Amino acid sequence: MNAPTRHPETEADRQADRWAMIGFVIFMLASLVIQATSIQLEDRQARLEPWLREGASHLALLCLVPFFPLILDIAPLSLRRWRWSVPVHIVACLGFIVLHVLGFVLLRKLTYPVFLGHTYHFGLSDPLNWIYEGRKDAYGYGITMLTFALARMAMQNRLESRAMDEVATRERRLMLKSGGRTIMLNAGDVIHAKAAGNYVEVSTAGKTHLVRMTLTELERLLEEAGGHHVRVHRSHIVNLDHAMVITPTGEGDAMIELDTGETVPGSRRYRERYAQIA
Repeated sequence: MNAPTRHPETEADRQADRWAMIGFVIFMLASLVIQATSIQLEDRQARLEPWLREGASHLALLCLVPFFPLILDIAPLSLRRWRWSVPVHIVACLGFIVLHVLGFVLLRKLTYPVFLGHTYHFGLSDPLNWIYEGRKDAYGYGITMLTFALARMAMQNRLESRAMDEVATRERRLMLKSGGRTIMLNAGDVIHAKAAGNYVEVSTAGKTHLVRMTLTELERLLEEAGGHHVRVHRSHIVNLDHAMVITPTGEGDAMIELDTGETVPGSRRYRERYAQIA
């Protein structure tokens, strides 16, 4: 019986979760060493106790971390689903606090008599103890969940970038994100592109698309798609098939006139790329 094939987006999430998990383990080990040694530096008589105390807390946290991806699958950090996600994360955070506290209390009660010769007392019935630990755990829950969400976002962006490269190379077309939609453009239809903050204005015949990417990323896609485009300025790319006249403006800079009537600045830094227009 064949195993079900995973969707690329799901596989990307799993890979992101693995990287986030590795990063979290490294962070926990560093945190354990720093906190335990800090206590020892402040109290030279502490000896083994800080390691048992902090080790129990960090180990309990590590045991709970695998549940974060599961919660994120149920309630993604998305504004479109916040009415569902917020209550789920509130309940999950409260559960995280309870399980972490019970976990490190149990570990300390098991290890203190063996290594220190006395029992550990926490006071589970004291609300102040829960408030003290709960505020720290709530912060930790938010940071950890955000870490997994950002890792997934980065991996999904990488997956989209790879898909764009494949479409550009195979089909000589551009797959671009614009206004929440995915648009497909023939490379030759792009007349001019201009950087606009975190976006790029991609101009075609009679229409301009606002695309969320960098000009360098677009330049790479156009090159892979076989377009006749060049970077003429740090903020501009033009299709040489639509460039008509280049007019020097002094000090190596120029103005490039397109067949659409639009003029684009040319920088001396990129002069070799557009000099053939003259």
